[in-house]
Amino acid sequence: MKKLLLLSLTIVFYFLSYGQIVKHVVVFGIDGCSPDGIAHAYTPNIDSLVAHGSWTWEAKAQMPTSSSTNWASIIDGVPPKVHGIWSNEWQRSQISDISYCGGKKGHVFPTIFRVLRESNKKAQIACIMEWWSFRRLVEDHVCSIRQRTIWEPVTDVRVPTVIRVRKPEFLFIHFNDVDETGHKYGHGTREYYDAVARVDKSIGKYIAAVKKAGMLESTVFVVIADHGGIGKNHGGNTPQEVNVPFVLSGAGIKKGYHITALVNNYDLPVTIAKMLNAKIPDCWQGKVVSEIFE
Repeated sequence: MKKLLLLSLTIVFYFLSYGQIVKHVVVFGIDGCSPDGIAHAYTPNIDSLVAHGSWTWEAKAQMPTSSSTNWASIIDGVPPKVHGIWSNEWQRSQISDISYCGGKKGHVFPTIFRVLRESNKKAQIACIMEWWSFRRLVEDHVCSIRQRTIWEPVTDVRVPTVIRVRKPEFLFIHFNDVDETGHKYGHGTREYYDAVARVDKSIGKYIAAVKKAGMLESTVFVVIADHGGIGKNHGGNTPQEVNVPFVLSGAGIKKGYHITALVNNYDLPVTIAKMLNAKIPDCWQGKVVSEIFE
C-alpha cells in the first residue's frame, strides 16, 4: 500500500511539474525550408536545437504543398480538407457563409492562437510575420501583437524587443526569405543555402533574447516549415516538397531524440496546446507527438 501511494504521488508530481516546466513556446516557421536546406547550409543554431531536442526530417506537409494550405494546417490542427484552404488565392470572403466548430459564420477555423487565448485571457500571444498573407489565416483580436515586419533586418529588431518587453507565452515567427530565394534561384542553390543560414543567424539572436529575458529554462523552441521545393517551384508530391523539418527543443523535451512516429504538420498545434495546458478543440484532428516528452 505504501509503495502504491508513493508511486501515485510520483506520477502526480511528474504531471504537475511537467505543467509548470513549459511556460513559453517559440515557433520558428521557415517558409520553403527543406531538410536539405538545413543539411547543407551553415545552421549552428538549428543544429544545436536538434542536438538538444527531438526531431524528424520527414514530417509531412499537406497537398497541395503551397504556403497558405500548409500554414493553415500548422496553426489549425487539421488537414486542408477540413479547413478548406487549397491555395494562396484563398481569402476570408470565401467563408462568409461557413461556420467551423460551432463558431460564427465567416470566422477562420480555430487556430492555436485562439485556443491559447481562450485558455488564458491574460496571456501574451505574439505573431510576427514577414509574409503579409499569413495575417489572414489568424483570427482578429486573439493576438496581443500581430505584426508584419516585411524583411529580416526589421524582424531582427522587432522579435527581441517583443521577447524582452512582453515575455510571451506563445510567439510565432514567420520567415519568408528562404521561400522567395527558392523561387528566384532554385532550391539546392548556393543562394538558397545562404538564405537558410541567414535565418539560422536570426534564430540565434532570438534564442539569446529568450535567455536574456530569463525564459530559457521554461521555453520550448520549434522549427517547422510549410513545404520544401524542387527547382524553383513547389506544390507537388515529391519527397523534396512534402518532407519538412519538425524540431522541438527545450523544457521537458527529450534530447537528441529521433522521432519515429509518422508526423503530420497539423500535429504541431495539438502538441503545443498540450504543453501549455490548453483545451484541445474536439474538431482538431492532429495528435500529440507524445514520444518527444521526457
